Amino acid sequence: MKNESPRSSHLPSSKEKRSTVLLFDSDGFSNYTCYLARGLSKYRDVILYSFSEESFNITGAAKEKGIKFHYIKKWLPKGYSVVRGIIRVFLLFFILFAVLIRTKYDVVHVQELLPTFFLFIPILKLRKKQICWTLHDIETFNPATGINGKLQVLFSKIVSQPTLMAKYVDKILVHALSLREQMIAKKVSQNKINVVRHFDYRYVLEFNDNNAIIKSNDWILEEDYGLFLGNIAPWKGIDTLIDAARIARTKIGDKFNLVIAGKPYAGYSIPFFKNFVKEDYKFVKIINKYIATSEIPGLVSKCSFLVLPYNNSFQHSVSGVIPLAYTFRKPVIVSNIPSLAEYVEHAKTGFIFNDNDSNQLANYMIELIENNSQCKEMGKRAYQKLSNEMSLDTCCKSINNIYNSFNS
Repeated sequence: MKNESPRSSHLPSSKEKRSTVLLFDSDGFSNYTCYLARGLSKYRDVILYSFSEESFNITGAAKEKGIKFHYIKKWLPKGYSVVRGIIRVFLLFFILFAVLIRTKYDVVHVQELLPTFFLFIPILKLRKKQICWTLHDIETFNPATGINGKLQVLFSKIVSQPTLMAKYVDKILVHALSLREQMIAKKVSQNKINVVRHFDYRYVLEFNDNNAIIKSNDWILEEDYGLFLGNIAPWKGIDTLIDAARIARTKIGDKFNLVIAGKPYAGYSIPFFKNFVKEDYKFVKIINKYIATSEIPGLVSKCSFLVLPYNNSFQHSVSGVIPLAYTFRKPVIVSNIPSLAEYVEHAKTGFIFNDNDSNQLANYMIELIENNSQCKEMGKRAYQKLSNEMSLDTCCKSINNIYNSFNS
């Protein structure tokens, strides 16, 4: 008897009928969902409903024959307002109804908080359809401050009902062991919660214009800087980072430079700008804009390391910045938030510091700047960790096995 190849144990043969997953995006997670569709198409047919045509193309999902793409936003009103938001939810209900009833599929997989989806759980149960739910953020939050932010959170909970979802879906996917523990603490059955790591960003490397240079305030980025990347919000710890940058600059002088690239969330004023002085501009470069995917390679490839100084308010989420850094062979410096720290091997793929401790953060930044060979070696280990634990294929293989477990 011939030994069965490892590949044949995971992939259906050409003569077998492939199972189908109905994959729903959630607005704001389009890149993740489309890249997921690309990875899953190796194992089964994918019917993808996404909020972004651009994400479908830039993630390489458009090149896969096993994916049928549908653009949700073409049926929804453009722009954002209270009235449009209500109309949007109303229309989305009928879109979901038509898709869930008329489409042929084996498993339905939903990302994050998809409005009105919870209303269809009883129908799906009656039709014996299995429901998989990826929950990226354990707590519902909104970057807007004040009463406006609270109302948006309340509205999101009402139209998506995360508590009902957690109780009645068949499988829940989270990106960290600490998030799994938080779900269990909320009395969610531990048997339905699975940990699948946030996967790589190799599709970003596929851009032809990998040497794009971002210009801001008449200066051009040099190499070997520390980098903070991502939209700025109250939980991102920017004040801690600025304090650490000043300490580092005082200790090692011109060798230290920091780039902060990202746009503040709507309604959030950046406190550190009030105390930002001209001296800071000599070594802290601010790129106050949304960083497009095409701009990421040129920005990340030139840095020495990435910094995630997030404070304790971020403990219910995982940041995609870590696998992004690892994709580019860059080490990270992260605060000791459990969902971040478990992605980092201290002193091997990066450093972990106590959140809000500017002195400790400064010391780690100085260590990576002054020891370039150590920094590069940690970057190599980071990439190896990514390849072993966070590659698209590794994660999608796990997700496909979760789908298969429905029938076991």
